Order: sequence, then structure tokens, then C-alpha cells
Amino acid sequence: MCGRGTISGMKSVICNWKMNPPTFTEAKRLFDVTKKLAAVYKNAEVVIAPPTIFLRELAKGYRGTRVEFSAQNIFWEESGSFTGETSSIQVRDAGATYVIIGHAERRALGITDENVQHKVPVSLKGKLDPIVAVGERVRDTHGEYVHEVRNQITTALANVPASKFKNITIAYEPVWSIGAPEAPDTNSVHQMMLLVRKTIADAFGEKKMKSIRVIYGGAVNNENAKDILSVPDLDGVLVGRASLDPYRLEAILQAAHDA
Repeated sequence: MCGRGTISGMKSVICNWKMNPPTFTEAKRLFDVTKKLAAVYKNAEVVIAPPTIFLRELAKGYRGTRVEFSAQNIFWEESGSFTGETSSIQVRDAGATYVIIGHAERRALGITDENVQHKVPVSLKGKLDPIVAVGERVRDTHGEYVHEVRNQITTALANVPASKFKNITIAYEPVWSIGAPEAPDTNSVHQMMLLVRKTIADAFGEKKMKSIRVIYGGAVNNENAKDILSVPDLDGVLVGRASLDPYRLEAILQAAHDA
């Protein structure tokens, strides 16, 4: 990603720390290791999504250019009486340049496709590049999951201005693979990359499809990263628990660097 709205040809590694680690001291330690790895594997683009409470201090103390920061979530309003929520303006002020929108773990707590639709333009207005997560809950044999994913994409992007499609990343992350021991096989990943791109082309046009980045998430680890990152039409990976382990993360960054 390497800056807002650019498409460099590099593979992206987005590290979603979720609600980890428990203390800022540990978060700083993990960040220090991650930024050193990012400096080694320069052909990989690295984005870190720490817990919001750690975002400002991590970003404030960083003087390099190899790592960018993402929020894990935002609210769909810019301000107001919304106890416990965080706005796009606030996380941008804290140092984020990206935000994950519609992650399956947020959807499981009640976030709807319509909520995602509202959040995407709000994030763009707040100068954040949205990483829009989509993915089916189950892989049925009747192909209903295809309609589910297509609807998530078209709903999420319905209110995006034409000039802002270049700022969008679609993260295909099937819900059933999150936290699973194994990711889908590379053929399945490739088929879904094609589906995502065709959905965007059909709904919004070929030009906008070519400007959007599409990445894969779900059970990405040090053992399968090389195979996943070799999939055609894939621009990177969204990594969860493996991003908390420096050994596993290094293997993923090396795979992205070499891809």
C-alpha cells in the first residue's frame, strides 16, 4: 500500500493484532520486532492494526517509513453521543492511515452490511483507506456463499465516489477459516479472488476494479504464506494470530518479499 491510494505492485501484509497484547510494554516490544523485520523485507508493504488504545503511542514514537498503521474499527458517525465508539477523525489523529471495516468478528457482534456501507465513505472522508473485509459464514454446496460475498461487496462500495476506488482494499476472509488450523487451498483462494474482481467489474466497471487491491485473510501462517502469496490476482494477506509471533511473521514477510 505504501501511502494512501497507491498501487506499488508489492504484496501487502496487514497485521491485525485484535485484542492483543495485554499491555503497552508488550505491544511496543512486538512493534519493535515488526518494524525491524519490515526494514529487512523491503519488497513487502507492512500495515499494523494494534488495539486502538495503543495506536497513538506506537505511531508517535515511529520515525520510519516502512510501517503504516490501521485502526481495527470505526463508528459510522464523526462525533456525538456514542459511548465506547471511535471516529475516523480520532483514529486518523492518533496516527492511522487505514481502517479495517466489517471484519467477521465485528459482524458477529451485530455489524450489518448496511453499517459497513455507512462506514466506508466516512473513513474516506476522514482520510483513512478502508480495508473492507468480506467473506461467507459457511461454504455451502449450492453456491449461496457466492451471493453472500457478492452482496457484501456491492453493498459496501455502493456510496464510494468514483475517484476513491483507488483507496479501497477488499480483504476476502471466509468466516469459517478464521482461527482454523488450515487455510483454503490455493485454487479456492484464486477462485474467490476472481469472484471479488468480477463482482466489482460487473457492479462498478473495469476501471474501478483495476484500481482496487484484493487480499486474502484467514488462517494465514508461516507454513502456507508462500503458496497463498503465489496466487494470481492477489495483492497481499491479512494476518491475525501469526502476526503476534515474530518467527511466523518473518516467514510471512519473507514470502511477501519474494512473491
